[in-house]
Amino acid sequence: MCGFAAVIAPGRHLSPDLMGAMERDLHHRGPDSGGGAAEEGWAVRVRRLAILDPSAGADMPMTDSSGRFTLIYNGEIYNFRALRAELAAVGVVFRTQGDSEVLLEGYKRWGDGVLQRLEGMYAFLIIDRVAGEAVAARDPFGIKPLYLRRAPGMVGLASEMRPLHRLGPVAVDEAALAELLTFGFAAGRMGNLRGIDRVPGGTVLHIRLADGRVAERRFCDVLETIAPDEGADLARATAAAAAALAESIRAHLVSDVGYTVQLSGGVDSSLVVALATGAADRTLTSFGVSLGEHPFDEGAWRQQVVARYRLDHHEVPLDGHRFADALPRAVRHMEGPVPHGGCVALMLLCEEARAVSKVILTGEGADEFFGGYLRYGLWSKLAWQERLGRLLPPWLWPDTWPVQGVRRLAGRDAAIYAAVYHDFAGLERLFPGLVPGPGARAAASARFSDFRDRLFAVDQTAYLESLLVRQDKMSMAASVEARVPFVHLPLARVLNRLPRRLRVPGGVTKPLLKRLAEPHLPHDLLHRRKIGLWLPYDDWLADPGGLGRYLDLLAEPGARLASYAGAALGRVVESFRAGRRRGLPPLFTLVNTELWLRSLEGQS
Repeated sequence: MCGFAAVIAPGRHLSPDLMGAMERDLHHRGPDSGGGAAEEGWAVRVRRLAILDPSAGADMPMTDSSGRFTLIYNGEIYNFRALRAELAAVGVVFRTQGDSEVLLEGYKRWGDGVLQRLEGMYAFLIIDRVAGEAVAARDPFGIKPLYLRRAPGMVGLASEMRPLHRLGPVAVDEAALAELLTFGFAAGRMGNLRGIDRVPGGTVLHIRLADGRVAERRFCDVLETIAPDEGADLARATAAAAAALAESIRAHLVSDVGYTVQLSGGVDSSLVVALATGAADRTLTSFGVSLGEHPFDEGAWRQQVVARYRLDHHEVPLDGHRFADALPRAVRHMEGPVPHGGCVALMLLCEEARAVSKVILTGEGADEFFGGYLRYGLWSKLAWQERLGRLLPPWLWPDTWPVQGVRRLAGRDAAIYAAVYHDFAGLERLFPGLVPGPGARAAASARFSDFRDRLFAVDQTAYLESLLVRQDKMSMAASVEARVPFVHLPLARVLNRLPRRLRVPGGVTKPLLKRLAEPHLPHDLLHRRKIGLWLPYDDWLADPGGLGRYLDLLAEPGARLASYAGAALGRVVESFRAGRRRGLPPLFTLVNTELWLRSLEGQS
């Protein structure tokens, strides 16, 4: 796991001061070592978090023995040993024991074809001096971030946006801001700032060193794996899913520096603990976030797993004051509003886990592949509401039972908006100039006719990426690598072929995952109501010494969001403080976004 920055500037020698500043921007992503390389027309810098072969011999930039190729790389290739054996069989001699050199030699032998062989999470850039190009790629699900900026006379790529700020002034992308307010995350290519794009997952770029021209190609489209085979029966489907998940867990355990586990007390992380314990045959260290006596706390469920698997477990306390103190730092590392308040909790958890290991396993991604959200249990009702909502405009539907849901979704794609639990219509009234337009979510949904497939398509692209970016940036803020064994292309190919009637029958969530978890976890843990990392935002915002301190930012005449909402923003704060909370837009979303907008000031 690392962080890198690269600038292609045809005909120029790039300033060491510029590149050194970019490297410092990324130091938290790789405190173990750093370095760079530069020639006329290009320069690269990298920071390394040493996980596989932590020796200095495996540091980057890494150049092959011929001197033609130079690699900078962020991620882990989980099948690197199999690829290494394949390359060794045709005469490749390796100098290191890690995956970086396997990637470099694999590209040297197979070119872009290496991308079809890689299993893992990655973003990399290779300079090919003979072909006169830089080649960059990002893993199919976008687990590892990669940003692109085109500036006058140059092209920049980096693991985070902050180094790319140094190539020119930055400004908020208002199309992205609209999605940030409504969905918590700007999907697709939008990187929150004008001129800085996210490279889509499963994409390879070829950038000519002579003129900076960028050619883009999609080498893997994860939505093509959504092709249910309705012929499989329950026993075969369960066995196939169980085998693929167990194999993914085993693959994600490869590490020369050990690993820990994020344990929430939910099904997903608990199953990771169970399968990892079986595969590793040793005591695991786990970390969980404790809300104390609050009803949202899942400590009692964590303790069941701790006792069953004899974990070396650590609780990380979180209250409104600690959350408020850490929120600006989380926003800074997220490089946008945090898509979920749980980002703060994850960052604090990883800071504690760093004392034990630089690697942590997570349960992220299970809901997006096994149908774990409420919308999957209600899919038939949502599809019906969407159909009815197309018949009349929203204002003609009464705001009363039983058609309130129809009114809420009228004229909208229910596969998209079913994931939004706050009053998005109220937000649009408050910010009439910031209404999301058709974007990556709509494009994903439109590719499928079955409503369940549409839910999976939206979740496995837009929503999942928000969680993956969250895991990456919050863990790397603490110099920790987060791994997501539920988000693995070989596993996705199995799960997305399972029959809809078994994976999403309606009425229940994650029935298949719960079935395969039955031998490993207590029945009451498996079948309890899902909580997730819900946080008591309104309670904390009501405390002026805690999260409520940030409400003053919204009430100020110079509030950054006031330029979009006018005086109405202050009235929202007044109503909240007076206890009139019904019908208000989500205050945490507004605070979160205001903090991000202010964090941009003074950045170059």
